[in-house]
Amino acid sequence: MPLCRNLEFLRPFVESNQPATMSVAGLIANRFNSDLRWTRTDNLIDPHAVLCRSRRFTLFADSGPAAARVLAEAPRHLRMSFGATPTRFCRLVRKCWRGPDAGRRLWYNHCYLYLLKPGRLVDARAHRVTRLEPADAASVARLWPYGRSADRILTRIRSGPSLCIRRRGLPVAWALTHEDGSMGFLHVLAPYRGQGMARTLTTALAQSLLRLGVPPFMYIVTRNQASIRLSASLGFARRGRFSWFGTE
Repeated sequence: MPLCRNLEFLRPFVESNQPATMSVAGLIANRFNSDLRWTRTDNLIDPHAVLCRSRRFTLFADSGPAAARVLAEAPRHLRMSFGATPTRFCRLVRKCWRGPDAGRRLWYNHCYLYLLKPGRLVDARAHRVTRLEPADAASVARLWPYGRSADRILTRIRSGPSLCIRRRGLPVAWALTHEDGSMGFLHVLAPYRGQGMARTLTTALAQSLLRLGVPPFMYIVTRNQASIRLSASLGFARRGRFSWFGTE
C-alpha cells in the first residue's frame, strides 16, 4: 500500500468525492493542526481509496474493493480506532483488520454529516460571543462531561476557531473545531440552556470558518434530535452517515 509523500496528487480524488471526503480534505490540508502522521492510498497513479492516520484512522474509498486494498496492508501493530468513516465500510474494516485487536468486540458511534448550504446560514446570534483563551482550557475540561483533557482543549483553542459565551468572566457555553476542521465540542452548562446560546455559538463558529474560506460542517450523533433540528434550522443539510468505531 503506497505511502503518500506528496499529498497534492490526491486533491482531484478528494475534491471529486465531496462532501464525503470533508474530513480527509481537512486532515490533508492541515489548517487546524491535524497531527497527520501519514496518508496511504491504494494507487499512486489513479487513487480510489485513502487512509489517513492522525489521532485515529479516517478512511474513504469509492468502492469496497478499493477500501479493501488500502486496508490490506495497514500496519499490523496499530489498534483499530476509526473516525469520520462512511458507515458502509464498518463491516469491511472489521473483516480486513489485521491489527493486534482483530476479532475483539467493537464500540460504534454513528453520526450524520451536516454541511452548510452555500449562502444559507441563518444569523441567529442573541448573545455576545468572545474567544476562548488558553487560560480557559482547564475550566472547560473540568466542566466538559465527555472526558476531554485540558491539554486537548488547549490544543484546540490554539489551533482553530474557538468561541464561548461568558458570564462573570467565565465560559458557560462553548464551541470549537476538531483537527479536520469540523465544528464540535458544542456545550452549554445546564443552568444556561434554553436561552439560545447553542444557536448563537453555532452561527458564530460557522461565520468564523467562512471567513477562513472553510466550508462549515459537523457530525451529529444520529440519536441527537435536538442538535439535528438546530443545525437544519440554521441552514445545514444532511449529507451522509459516518461512524466512529474501535475496540473496547
